[in-house]
Amino acid sequence: MTEVVHLHMPEEARATQSRDATPRERRYYVWTVGCQMNVSDSERLEAALQGVGYAPAERPEDASFIVLNSCSVRASAEERILGKLSEVQRLKRKHPDTKVVLWGCMVGPGNQSIFQGRLPMVDHFVSPSAVDEVLALAPNPIYQLEEPALPVARWDHPPVSVHVPIQYGCNMSCSFCVIPLRRGRERSRPLDEIVEECRRIVARGAKEITLLGQIVDSWGHDLPGRPDLADLLRAVHDIPGLLRLRFLTSHPAWMTDRLIAAVAELPRCMPDINLPVQAGDDALLKIMRRGYTVQRYRDLIAKIRDAIPDVSLTTDVIVGHPGETRERFEGTKRLLEDIRFDKVHIAAFSSRPGTRAADMELDPTLAVPEGEKQLRRIELERLQEQIAAERNARFLHQTVEVLVEGEHKGKWRGRTPGNKLVFFSDPDDWTGRLARVIITHTGPWSLQGVLARSNETSARVNGALHAVSAANGAAV
Repeated sequence: MTEVVHLHMPEEARATQSRDATPRERRYYVWTVGCQMNVSDSERLEAALQGVGYAPAERPEDASFIVLNSCSVRASAEERILGKLSEVQRLKRKHPDTKVVLWGCMVGPGNQSIFQGRLPMVDHFVSPSAVDEVLALAPNPIYQLEEPALPVARWDHPPVSVHVPIQYGCNMSCSFCVIPLRRGRERSRPLDEIVEECRRIVARGAKEITLLGQIVDSWGHDLPGRPDLADLLRAVHDIPGLLRLRFLTSHPAWMTDRLIAAVAELPRCMPDINLPVQAGDDALLKIMRRGYTVQRYRDLIAKIRDAIPDVSLTTDVIVGHPGETRERFEGTKRLLEDIRFDKVHIAAFSSRPGTRAADMELDPTLAVPEGEKQLRRIELERLQEQIAAERNARFLHQTVEVLVEGEHKGKWRGRTPGNKLVFFSDPDDWTGRLARVIITHTGPWSLQGVLARSNETSARVNGALHAVSAANGAAV
């Protein structure tokens, strides 16, 4: 549960109302699982609820309005939601006046009736991203929103980085994916609306914007004039005060030369591209309905690296999809070895009802045993850990620019332009600032360093490097 302030309440109300004094009938509890799109939707809902007079509750039993924002991408996510609903059911016996909303990808178009009998503790079922519809269900509002809520739930400590959805739904038909069934067809938000929202977010203190979409690089094809993501990047890039701009998640079919050129040319657009490949075998890609071949993907990666030499590349891979033989899996392994991504999100195939792959999973000649799925996942994770460690090692002794997001376990935590996680110590407050950091230690998942700002720092760097060398020598 994210704590927030009453940003959209009238000033006189904000000045007089104590959050601790807010009665239970005007407290909400939002619980979220799933992707960054879900997180952004929940943040926007929280901001809207506060705007109409609600305050957050730390525990569901302290709230009269409970919203569970769900995910259906994997069975494990649905199991977590069902477990939370069991907890809510016990709570509702004690507080029968509590309103419960099940929101998100578990509640797709036309499937609410399926859940109504199975989940009697839920009062309302709402499809993904329908923030206004959820807000309208809140039983005790005392204000009206003066302007559309932003996807930020807490402004007393403005977030450094904010994710802004620019598109909802998906038109692809990948065999394994339930998103088109639950989120519907693609709907792009208008360019001017997105730019204005980003301008408001930056004006209130955010330093970095990440544009979100299920297939983010297809944005605009359904709008008048057919603008594309390159147009949107250029428009958002010019917002005063914005330090960094990113986007995710892309699809190889929509990664155009114009988009690559925009990332290369715009100084505040970070050299950081997520481009899911899913598999490294042509026959398996065809089964998955991905719409490209391995060679086409390799050529696209080469084009990106040629235009943006310092680019950080991440990808997604599914192992154990029906039809994945050992030979086809080896193709995926070779692809990772050859391209050497900075990061790979690896998942074992999870059958989702209504998808083509779910039907294939029922065929024993195509299904991959669960144990084998997990062995393949572990094999790729170990390979990628080695690759990531080797790629990150090139930053040792280098000075990198870090946008500091906040503190973590006594150290400052931030990210490089290529989205590498960096930690360093310093007594000053670096939140929301750009720091130049000399890297003194590298690992597969993060970098450690010291500030590069004085002769004293140089001495600390040399001492840190000497200590690392001595430790390595002792280890040998």
